[in-house]
Formats: sequence, structure tokens, C-alpha cells
Amino acid sequence: MDDAVEINRSSGLRRLEQSAPFPVGPSTFEEIWSQRSDESIAVIDAHCSWSTHELRDEVERVARSLTAAGHGGGRRLAWVLGNDVGSLISLLATVRVGAVWIGLSDRATDVERQAVLDNARPDAVFDGLPIDDPTVDLPEPPEPTAPAAIAYTSGTTARPKGAVHTQQQLLYPTAAAIATEGLDADARIGTPLPLSALNILLLGPVTALACGGTAVMMKGTNASAVAEDLERHAVTRALLVPTIVHDLVSQDVNPAQLQTLDRLIVGGAGYDTRRAEAAQDTLGIPLVASYGLSEAPSGVARMRVGDSGATPLPGVDIRIEDDGEITLSSVADGPWAGCWQGTLGYWGDPEATAALWKGGRLHTGDAGSLGPDERLLVNGRLSEMINRGGASIAPAEIEAALLALDGVADVAVFGVPDERLGNIVAAAVVGDVDVDTLSPAVRSTLSGYKVPEAWIHLDTLPHNQNGKVDRSTLRAMLES
Repeated sequence: MDDAVEINRSSGLRRLEQSAPFPVGPSTFEEIWSQRSDESIAVIDAHCSWSTHELRDEVERVARSLTAAGHGGGRRLAWVLGNDVGSLISLLATVRVGAVWIGLSDRATDVERQAVLDNARPDAVFDGLPIDDPTVDLPEPPEPTAPAAIAYTSGTTARPKGAVHTQQQLLYPTAAAIATEGLDADARIGTPLPLSALNILLLGPVTALACGGTAVMMKGTNASAVAEDLERHAVTRALLVPTIVHDLVSQDVNPAQLQTLDRLIVGGAGYDTRRAEAAQDTLGIPLVASYGLSEAPSGVARMRVGDSGATPLPGVDIRIEDDGEITLSSVADGPWAGCWQGTLGYWGDPEATAALWKGGRLHTGDAGSLGPDERLLVNGRLSEMINRGGASIAPAEIEAALLALDGVADVAVFGVPDERLGNIVAAAVVGDVDVDTLSPAVRSTLSGYKVPEAWIHLDTLPHNQNGKVDRSTLRAMLES
């Protein structure tokens, strides 16, 4: 293991030196409550709204129930919950008793859920909030650097790994938003995306609560339902995926329904720049793309659609290594020095943690570059880079060229083995288009060696449970 990182062989987690609190916003969950008025509206869901004191009372009730059952002190608790206030309460109560939260999607298959359970080996699994209210004292709140939650990676190239995060790191998205965007008590943050995913829970409900604003639990995912929720609850910012943004545009949603929005945070999949700019112009709302990863556990750089690259968020030092990999660490100087922490490591996997934190920096596995203005350009996963006859090809570049063509609704580019060249470029395309016409169509924008040589036409791309394109499945389609 690397000498720069001290790792516990049992837990698989690195030893974290004492960190500095954020210069803005709360650094612990207890600080959230002290910065809100009791009567302020904390959460709006499909059934009712919750004031701050009502939400805190419920969090403490659940925490007492967990305490009475012996579920504190670092025990791992898995929760199978939906997109409602229960997901937020489960996280807050779990952290309050010093336990570690694990989210399980109520839409996942048994096989997908079991893969997480086999790795995490939780001490308890809940499919709802406990209903009892025992008379017990709560323990002292945990330290900011204590393990608080596990975010599971998507498993596109291997089994899912559990990235463990501290309580303070869970609040980093809020601190970054307050510092860079002036996010405050006027914010109403909504999302229809699955709250079983830790990053969505943090960027949505937790950020809304921690900045003093209101979390809006949105149920519908089709364009009309999303627009109705945005209008009804006067949402100021929403977390969406490109598919929903596309539907808002293509289904001619009334712009008046979106008038309270000041931005849309878009993530979860690649987004063709031309179409994103068109959507931004049509909707009249800034679209902000976030670059992040489960190990962060959310974004570390953001860009407004149309910018030349992504601007690093405060506290994060981004460096491009000699092989093109993006690596991360906390900045060494200024008010944010030592604030950003990144994951403690992968649960139960000290070797993977050592590789992740080699040399004391978090190795993302992503390829990228920094422009002259220090903005980040992400080219995709290093493991997805295609080496064709010694030339390195970024799938994202080819995908962007294909998405710019009429009729192409979605695309994924990947490499397939070739005896002579090592790999050749392949593309899976969704849309009303004849794939035989695509090769000549992109030759004006791509060098010949980048033009796909193998094609698949599909009704939809295969995705894993985290919403990422499953390239291994696509590769198997061509190799079979």
C-alpha cells in the first residue's frame, strides 16, 4: 500500500487527519438545525409539508428508535425507501446516532440489491421508518470526520464498490453552492430522481435543508408531471437528467410553468452541446452540468452549458496526471484548505482504497484536460478510451459528433477487440436513422481513424442501476 495513505485493513478505510470546517454553511448535521427557524418550511412532498421543528422531531423519534434497538456506534443500516421525506429522515436519523447509511432503490432488481448487500453486510435492513417512540436518551452527535454514509459505484466495469463518506463531506455540496451561487433560504430545490442514490439525496433535499431553503419531493418523471410540480411548488432549481430536459422541450411544456426556476442542474448522462444549448435557449433557463463521481460523493466541477469547460468548485484541487487521468485533493492554501475530504475509501477493500488514493490524491479513473483558463474538459473513463493501432480515441468526441446529426436520439461509442489494430471503434445508435448513412456523415468532422467501423441500431441503450450506459453489454452484442 502507498506510504502516503494509512489504511485500516479491516474496514478498508484510510485514516483521515483532522479537517477544517467549511468557511460557509454547516459542517455537521446538528449545525443545520441551529441555522434554521423552527417554523420555516423544510420539506414539501406529495402529501404534506413539514416545518423544521416537525422534521427534526421526526428525525429524533427515528433516532431514538434506532438507539433503543442498538443501531448506533458505526453500525451499517440499509434503507429501501422511495422518493419521499422518509429517505431524508432515514439519512438524518442514521447519522444522528453515529451509524452509517446505505440507500437501496425500491426499483432495483433482487440481484442488483443483493450485490450491494453482499458487499456492505449491513447490520439491519429497513423497508420503512420505524413506528415506535421509545423513551431513551440519544448519544452525543458524531464527529464531522466519522463515517456517515456509503455511496455505491455503478459497477459498469466490475462489481459495485462502496465509497464511504464522512458527515462533513455529505455537506460539501451545500457549502460549495452557498459559496459560488449565493444559495440561501429562498431556495426551493426539487428532483424526481431516485433518492436512494446518495449524490441525488445530497444535491437535492440535504442541500435545500442545509442552506435554509425547502426540499421539494417530486414524484412524476414525465415532462407534464415534472412541469406541474415545478409550477405548483415554485421550485427555484431542479436536478434532472438530459432525457427529462429533452422531453420538456419536445413536448412543448408551457414556459410559464418554469418561470420560478433560476437553473436546472443536469447530470447522469452525456449531453450533446448543440442540443443542450438549444434546450437552454428554448426554456430560457440556465442549464448547469456537473462533473462528479461516487467517491466525491457528488460534483467537484460545474459548467453552464455553452462554457468552454467546467470550473472547479471551491476547496478541490484538480490535476491532470501524465497519463491524462484526473486526480483530486484538497487545496493547500486559503480559507478552503483541508475542507474537502473525498471518500474515506472502499468498504472492506483496502487494496482498492490504496489504489484510489495512491500518492495522497484521489484517482478518478477519468481522462481529461485543463484549458488555459484552468477549466476542466472531461473525455470519459480511462478504461473506455479506445486504443486503435496506437492512437488513443475518446468516445465522448465521437458521441458528440453523432448526436449532432439529425435523427440520432442517443448514442454510445466503445471499443471492440481487433486482432490487427488492438481495438476498433464501434457505436450503438438510437433514433430514426439509417446507420449506413452515419459513417460518411461524420467524416467531415472526425478523422478517418475515429469513424466507427461497427454499428448497432437499438430502440434504447442498456443502462445499469445508476443510469450509466452499460458498454460491456453493448460490446457483448457485437462479440456474440
